[in-house]
Amino acid sequence: MNSTDDTSGFLASGNIGGFGYGIGVSVGILLLITTITLASYFCTRAQQNNGQGGQQPPQRGQDHDPPNVVIDVGLDEATIKSYPKLLYSEAKLQKNDSTAMCCSICLADYKNSDMLRLLPECNHLFHAKCVDPWLRLHPSCPVCRTSPLPTPQSTPLAEVVPLAASRRN
Repeated sequence: MNSTDDTSGFLASGNIGGFGYGIGVSVGILLLITTITLASYFCTRAQQNNGQGGQQPPQRGQDHDPPNVVIDVGLDEATIKSYPKLLYSEAKLQKNDSTAMCCSICLADYKNSDMLRLLPECNHLFHAKCVDPWLRLHPSCPVCRTSPLPTPQSTPLAEVVPLAASRRN
């Protein structure tokens, strides 16, 4: 008998049916997943380009602000400088029962020679060098988020605890 005429091997036996179907289904599933992934990538990319209204992306060196950017503008320099500054030793004498012992921004303990800034609406004290940059970026107190400027809008803390209204009286 010739070795080429042998039909008793695994490949020629006809028992490959189940194994072949398993491999075919696996490859088919992988191709389907790949096709769906690529299609979703190109569709979302096309939608993003259409959302720009056909505008070309800005060239290098051009100033271009992206749309829908919220810029939180703080207080101006004149307003910040109008808030009272005092030494910590003076603040202890004026408010001996509720004066904080450390700055809530830098967490450093106050020294008697430290210059502090008092926020008028909430009476919180901070190092002037710490709170001034904060107020340039954010129009609210770093601790209670009460706005030092009188505004018609209520602040989150003023809605919960109306202490700001009671201090004005």
